[in-house]
Amino acid sequence: MSPATLSALAEWLQRRLDEPQPLKRPGPEAVTQLALALEPADLPARLAADALFVHRSRGVGEGWPGLGVLGAHDGFDLHLTTGPNRVLAARLGWTDGHVLTWAGQPAGLLATPPQTTWDDLRAALHAELGGEDASFPPAQAGAPLRVALMNRLNPETVALVAGAGAQVYLTGQVRPSAVPALQAAGLGLVALGHARTERWGLRELARELRAAFPGLQTTVHPGPSGEPEL
Repeated sequence: MSPATLSALAEWLQRRLDEPQPLKRPGPEAVTQLALALEPADLPARLAADALFVHRSRGVGEGWPGLGVLGAHDGFDLHLTTGPNRVLAARLGWTDGHVLTWAGQPAGLLATPPQTTWDDLRAALHAELGGEDASFPPAQAGAPLRVALMNRLNPETVALVAGAGAQVYLTGQVRPSAVPALQAAGLGLVALGHARTERWGLRELARELRAAFPGLQTTVHPGPSGEPEL
């Protein structure tokens, strides 16, 4: 494995997240300590780091002078939050997964979880992600369950998911305008939480970067307790 440099990290992010320009601000090439955050506001004014990864990097501005800045927005959301997140699917033991497309773009992942009941499915999701924002069960939960992890919620994607044979719609946030469509289709819903899934994705990204670049140290701001997570 090559050592971690700003250029090597940018190239890795470009491949992993299909991010066209992950290098947002140049800085020193050698990177031993990388700080990761969803928002600039999550970062302390002083950092023991050689570079930053910020999911929404536009607000960095002139902050943290001297540090290179990496970022990824759409690719991060697509591959590491809701949508066709195969890493989360594998972590949860889902099988028989395939990508669902909407408006010509990847929009989600249809799969079969190992759980066969609504309560067990929610328990597994809570154990991995730390909770949910809201949920209601499907009209009929047959076995095996089929779930769809989707990056948006609207009546059109509800019809797509119902037509694909899913019983449970998983996404980040509840869209009240789509709830009648879910209920009419007999689908259950688990709104996993936008911020909650992003924090999961950020921790997963840090883990993957450490595996790809041995010797790289990462700090996620903030961690689950509100303190930085090494």
